[in-house]
Amino acid sequence: MKRIITLSAIAVFATAIYADDNNTTSAQAQIDALKAQLEQLQKTQDAKIAKLEKKQKQTQRTLTKVKIHDAYDNIKWNIDYRTAYEYLDYKLKDGRTILNPSLFTNRLWLGMAASPAKDLIFKGQLAAYSTWGGNHLPANDPFQNVNWRESSKPDNTTIKVRQAYFTYTFNKSTSHSITISAGRRPSTDGFLANHREGNEEPGSPLAHITNMEVDAAMIKIGNSFGLEGSYIKFVAGRSYDSINQYSYTGAPYTDIKALDKDVDFFVVPMAIYNDGQFNLMAQYTYIYDFMGTNDATGIPTTGAGDKHMGALSLEVNGLDEDIDFLDESTFFISSAFTTTVPKSGYRMQGSKNNQSGYSFWTGFIMPDLITDDGQIGFEYNYGSKYWAPMTWAEDTVSGSKIATRGSAYEAYWNLPIVGKNLTAQLRYTYMDYKYKSNIDEFWAKPDLGPTDPTSTQDLRLSLRYRY
Repeated sequence: MKRIITLSAIAVFATAIYADDNNTTSAQAQIDALKAQLEQLQKTQDAKIAKLEKKQKQTQRTLTKVKIHDAYDNIKWNIDYRTAYEYLDYKLKDGRTILNPSLFTNRLWLGMAASPAKDLIFKGQLAAYSTWGGNHLPANDPFQNVNWRESSKPDNTTIKVRQAYFTYTFNKSTSHSITISAGRRPSTDGFLANHREGNEEPGSPLAHITNMEVDAAMIKIGNSFGLEGSYIKFVAGRSYDSINQYSYTGAPYTDIKALDKDVDFFVVPMAIYNDGQFNLMAQYTYIYDFMGTNDATGIPTTGAGDKHMGALSLEVNGLDEDIDFLDESTFFISSAFTTTVPKSGYRMQGSKNNQSGYSFWTGFIMPDLITDDGQIGFEYNYGSKYWAPMTWAEDTVSGSKIATRGSAYEAYWNLPIVGKNLTAQLRYTYMDYKYKSNIDEFWAKPDLGPTDPTSTQDLRLSLRYRY
């Protein structure tokens, strides 16, 4: 259009040059009139272009809103599937050896996430963990069918809720942000346990004392200690509910017998300092009305007393930046304690008195020097006689190696096959028990019985698909 206007102006100008002098005045008037028309046409054209540009901007804003809406107004899914072969070897105190040379398992996690509004996030995970051709009967012990490890021990192909919680963050742009959350927590595969599981990011708690599925509410305060990467969390929840939902007295979901008590807990995880290389974390846990035995009847029950736990863990990522091998290596060390405080008339861990246990855990993870992203890890755990953490959801079918009362040795190779989407792991775990293994009977006396294992070997080869 601008080109047409320019040519018209040139034509008019040329006509004016070669016009007869007598017609100069008339030609000038025509030129002026034509210029006025052209100016008006240009204004009209500019107005149309401006209107079109405005309409395009409005359309772009609408499309942006639609994209934002679509980004928030849906659930994003991810898949984490693992199939594994395991060889199990148990040596019992009475001299017997019990083997399972071919245990096969499938584990499926379906993750979901949604953010319908700014700073409001929902996350969840559905899980099924089963043995090939599994045939499992319900445990007679009521404390075995609890939510602590619903999807963390091989059972059947039933889909269960492993995680389901929301988070909302206030003052996110400030250094002292506050986050609230409630639901079924991401409380397994926590800090330090993520290495042996092949996870880049750990779960929320310190795995040295907490590795179990729990329901709780949380408040997190950022930059709590004024140090880089610091925060503190206050978590309160319930790990055992004494209600009887099948009550036929007309009062369902109540504890009409009043024999058991609810088991509640209060946890304070905290990041003290984290600059990317040095990560120092701590946690304190207090459990109310925990489990033990009635001193008169010897029957396991809740409400036997209280329990305290604490841990301090340090992780160092990159040991020497001048040496590639060490720059890509990780070292960690952790110490922890547990203390039981039984009430009058009850025993905890077989004792009427307060009993304390302690543990050390260290590990070293390095590049495998064969593949681009493969890693080899070595870990050692030690636990004393009364060491009793809450780690029953730990993913070792032969029991929690972190809870070992004695020494546990572990080596693993995390091997990429197709990038991060398909990986393999070869892992060997050896647990040498000096006292009861603390697999299930956490209320019992820790001395070894004749049918208790004195050692356990667990060799696993697994393939894992993530997308």
